[in-house]
Formats: sequence, C-alpha cells, structure tokens
Amino acid sequence: ILIAIAAISFLFYYLDPSRVVSSLGVRNTYLFTFLFAIVGGVSSLTATSFYTALFALALGGANPFWLAAFSAPGVLVGDLLFWYAGQKGQELARLVFGRSLTRFSSWLSKKPPWFVPIVVYLYTGLTILPGDFLMLALALMGFPLKKIILPTLLGNYTLTLLVSFGGIYGLTFARSIF
Repeated sequence: ILIAIAAISFLFYYLDPSRVVSSLGVRNTYLFTFLFAIVGGVSSLTATSFYTALFALALGGANPFWLAAFSAPGVLVGDLLFWYAGQKGQELARLVFGRSLTRFSSWLSKKPPWFVPIVVYLYTGLTILPGDFLMLALALMGFPLKKIILPTLLGNYTLTLLVSFGGIYGLTFARSIF
C-alpha cells in the first residue's frame, strides 16, 4: 500500500493533471478515486496523498461533484474501520491515544443524542482533522453506528467537494494574484 501511495504521489507530482485524467479515462478516474479514497481514508498518514490526488484530478478536468460522490463512500470505509477497531480494541485505543481520546469521548457522551450527528458532520465535513480520532471516540462511547453513517458520508462528501473546488478555483485565484 505504501509503495502504491508513493507511486501515485510521484505520478501526480511529475505529470500534468489533465494528462493523468485523459490517460485514466473519465470513468476510470472516478473508479480510481473511489479505490484510492478507501486507502487514503484508512489513516491520517495516507490522507495527504489522497487529498493531493483529488486536488490534481479536479485540476485535470474531472467533475468535482462526481469526484466527491465517488470518494466520500471510500473515505467512509476507512472511517468505519476505525470505528470497528475502537469497538473491538477499546483498551488498546485508550492506551494509544490516552487522555485526549477519553476526555473527548466523555465530553461528547454528555451531550444530547441529537447533537452527536451534528458534531460528526461538522468534524468530517469542515475540518481537515483525521476521522480516525472521531471514530475511535464514538466507538468508545458506544454510539450506534447506524446514527453516524449518514452524517459521516455527507461530511466526507462536503470535504472532498471543497477540496475538489479548491483545486479548480484556488489555482485560478492564485494565478490572478501572481
């Protein structure tokens, strides 16, 4: 997986994004995005490569709405892996992440149940913080998975759409300044 991530990062660094999109083909670009989102969504270590690739694909001419539609479920898979790991390995999660995870879980568990999905959406959709921590915290709380899937998916869609549009309009804005 690390070799694949390094190869993809190298590819996007040295090749023009429009050339990558045309080489993959439009349909394959969205399939690639979904598969890479699964790998990129598994850890905060791989997320940087995924968001860089998403940025480049948007610059290369891929439709930002379709990029977000295909990448959001892939990132969700990575998020769910951490939720599952938190469910099965609560003691290990507490040991690795320590007091910050326990404090966040405790704070969130004191909030009304309707508040948690809002926090999930805002966290996954409007911050660049890794979803690993949030999913582990929710698992430690024993929060039901069925109540966080939709807000997580919508949050992932929002963030990937913002990154995609950031690739297109951010470059245009930067060029206008310089």
